[in-house]
Amino acid sequence: MRRRPLATVALVGVLLAAAPGYAGDSTEAFAPYEDLVQVLADLTWHLDDDVYRFPPPRDPTGHDLYRLTLDRLRSWEQRFPDRLRDVTTYARAEALERLGEYAAAADAYRQVIAMGSPLAERARDGAARAADFAAAAALPEDAPDVPARLAALKAKLDAWDKLLARVAGTPFEPLARVEEERLEEATAATVVAHRRLIDDGDATAERSLRFLIEKHAESKNLPAHILRLADFYAELAREYVDQHHRPLAFDEDTFRQRAERALEMYRKVATWDGSPAKPEGQGRFDAFDAWASAVLARYR
Repeated sequence: MRRRPLATVALVGVLLAAAPGYAGDSTEAFAPYEDLVQVLADLTWHLDDDVYRFPPPRDPTGHDLYRLTLDRLRSWEQRFPDRLRDVTTYARAEALERLGEYAAAADAYRQVIAMGSPLAERARDGAARAADFAAAAALPEDAPDVPARLAALKAKLDAWDKLLARVAGTPFEPLARVEEERLEEATAATVVAHRRLIDDGDATAERSLRFLIEKHAESKNLPAHILRLADFYAELAREYVDQHHRPLAFDEDTFRQRAERALEMYRKVATWDGSPAKPEGQGRFDAFDAWASAVLARYR
């Protein structure tokens, strides 16, 4: 049986203890729901979802459930500005956290504390956690040169690593892992884009991309990481052709080896049943395979 977070149980308890509020019939995704329990039910069920391993939950209309919850709460509050404001504010904080809006979530939790709500004690924990996440998220990533940018990314990664250690085993660990993964993606992208400025740049770029695949093998973004490595191998094959465009300088075996590395990676995603990235993998595989065949035909 799936366990619900204690904070959510308390939230629903506060809600059920109050008189139900009605917002009229609802026929559209963003229309006010019949009562607030309906608005909170979906959010409550998905608060523990692992958004690192799986895509964010969606409702039957196809909308991101966390974003949709914010719109539904806004509609409710517009109709009933004086009802259950502590409950709606607490729920908004929970949804904002799942969307990575940590500073806004911390502010919402503080509003609940100021209301003197039965949820205030739990809101204090939420405010402290969200504030720590917001501080890490606010650290700079950009810098005027490559070494400084890589140093900034490393400093930000170190901050998230510390938070990961603190929230390990809680429903908030996946949120921190999402941030860690994004920063490591940005680091790899920086190395790939500026590999000509780095000693042994091609090998360093390849290691960075493979590191993403190995470390984040359980991530929902694994197919995207594999496609990035395939694109890198494809770029190396294109560079080889550009640098050896004269017929006697072009070596077919060398080119085949480079092209096959890219095709192997594209093939992994192109044959990945159930992956949303499969069509993209198929498209990239077909396009690169056609290009590689044309190159070989040109030099025969």
